Amino acid sequence: MTDTQSGKELVEKAFVYMTALTKECRKALTTQFAQVHKGLAFESVEPAMRKEIESWFMQRDKNIRIVHEKSASGKPGEILLTFSGSNKDAHFKFQVDSLFTLTGNDSNAPSYLKSVNMYVDKRDFTK
Repeated sequence: MTDTQSGKELVEKAFVYMTALTKECRKALTTQFAQVHKGLAFESVEPAMRKEIESWFMQRDKNIRIVHEKSASGKPGEILLTFSGSNKDAHFKFQVDSLFTLTGNDSNAPSYLKSVNMYVDKRDFTK
């Protein structure tokens, strides 16, 4: 018979899996913003990024549910997103930090993705 995993083991397994998924999502997001959303007005970037991330996770793994918690703007051209989510074994949070090059000074200026990072912190995982 197979022993059931403890809560700690389930959380560890979910953390490792989410780390791999965020790497895949980062690649897909970079490609989307280089091809589809290239030159998008900066004021439209945050909703587009949120939509892309949510739809990517929905297509990639139907057992993972993510919800956008908050968005923040850092320095000009920077967008910070926080998502919470769950699967059958754990609840978690992850952060998305993206930096865009703006070709003007207003919020309608065309923007181009410079970098995007997704952070998963083991301390944000619970049973």
